[in-house]
Amino acid sequence: RKGAELANSFKPDVIIALGGGSPMDAAKIMWVMYEHPETHFEELALRFMDIRKRIYKFPKMGVKAKMIAVTTTSGTGSEVTPFAVVTDDATGQKYPLADYALTPDMAIVDANLVMDMPKSLCAFGG
Repeated sequence: RKGAELANSFKPDVIIALGGGSPMDAAKIMWVMYEHPETHFEELALRFMDIRKRIYKFPKMGVKAKMIAVTTTSGTGSEVTPFAVVTDDATGQKYPLADYALTPDMAIVDANLVMDMPKSLCAFGG
């Protein structure tokens, strides 16, 4: 929520996610909360039989800001996937979200960003 509050304070037209899977998920969630502050994640989580046949309509994304994902690790693919996981701070409940609207508008994959990673971490990630 703090990230969305910060975004609302200066109204960006681009949100840049930098990092691995968890930071990417956090940026996607902040993006949803910035674009649609009325969102209740328990309503969005897994409300579909498959990703194309939704029970609940996911809000339209990219109206206020575009999402650019810059990955610094390999493995999760979060920079190009329509998935994110949000955890409710009050209850500890995790809500998996899946909708094509969560796919970043652009992904930047720069091999130089992983050059200094420990070799084992790079190998485990893919």
